[in-house]
Amino acid sequence: MNSILNVAKVVSVITGTVIGAGFASGKEIYIFFAQYGKSGLLGTLISSVLTGIIIYATLYITKQKEAMNNNEFLDKITENKKLKWILESVINTFLLVSFWIMCAGFCTFFKQEFNIPIIVTAIINAIVVYFLLMKNIDGVIKLNLIVVPIMIAIIIIISLKNCSFVNIINANINTSSNNMGKAVVNAIYNSITLIPIIVLLGKSIKSKKETIAVTIASTIIFLVLILAIYQLLVFSAINVSNIEIPVLTILNDFHPAEKISYSIAIITAILTSAISSGYGSVENISDKRKYKLAVLGICIMEIPIAYIGFGRLVEKLYPLFGVVGMVQIITIVKKAKSIAKNSKN
Repeated sequence: MNSILNVAKVVSVITGTVIGAGFASGKEIYIFFAQYGKSGLLGTLISSVLTGIIIYATLYITKQKEAMNNNEFLDKITENKKLKWILESVINTFLLVSFWIMCAGFCTFFKQEFNIPIIVTAIINAIVVYFLLMKNIDGVIKLNLIVVPIMIAIIIIISLKNCSFVNIINANINTSSNNMGKAVVNAIYNSITLIPIIVLLGKSIKSKKETIAVTIASTIIFLVLILAIYQLLVFSAINVSNIEIPVLTILNDFHPAEKISYSIAIITAILTSAISSGYGSVENISDKRKYKLAVLGICIMEIPIAYIGFGRLVEKLYPLFGVVGMVQIITIVKKAKSIAKNSKN
């Protein structure tokens, strides 16, 4: 029973970290998969499987080398100080960027749906997130354990109720390099946010079986959720290419209860992902006073950044970090293989 609970805790935090505003809103799924129509289908599988490989490799190294935080983890995967500095800079920068994108998504949601000025929602969001980030990682785990299953259920139920999976199964798949490249980039930039959180969660994993269970469960959940949103976007009659939160626009034609439920899922996704990203970016600060100042600083900065625009931030910055983060993923996979090889000898 304890093993199942450990796995559930870790999977819920991992899912809550990845399923942020970009994902749940449909904007991220559109950019990386749905804009290619049926030909983006194979990309959803590639991205999910690659994410699973990254999760397993990170947990494996964390447990084998007993890394307690992201700094220790980077020490374990490379002895090259310059490379470590580059990886650390990329991770910390992307965590901050991801945090600010989630906050911008919060503002965009209320602007699009209720025409509430960005300044109002930005200030409210900054205050709420600040107090949530005052909790430790155990608080983050408890929050995700409660809200993430609800969020997953809402997304899947609405998708199944309005699904076109028959069309997906019958799809003619075009395996163009552009589509496949986008899928790889999607998995890589998601992993930049995930890795520091996974390292922190490593202490919750007690065995190799739990590591495998977390990997498989996370991979399946990612694939199902991507497909759920993907099919809504691909088979919609609405052109959502320039819409900030496309799924909600599609749901305007559905039952009001479905849109309300999905709106709750999006807000949940934004908060859980923002908290995970924000915590990951400042967790290495051990001094309590400096930690509070750092959290205050990133929360204040989200107010002007929200004016840049959620959709623009996702479209321009996520692919960039996906390309840059490739070095980290190659380093991690190579290290995991090296550890496994040495353990057999």
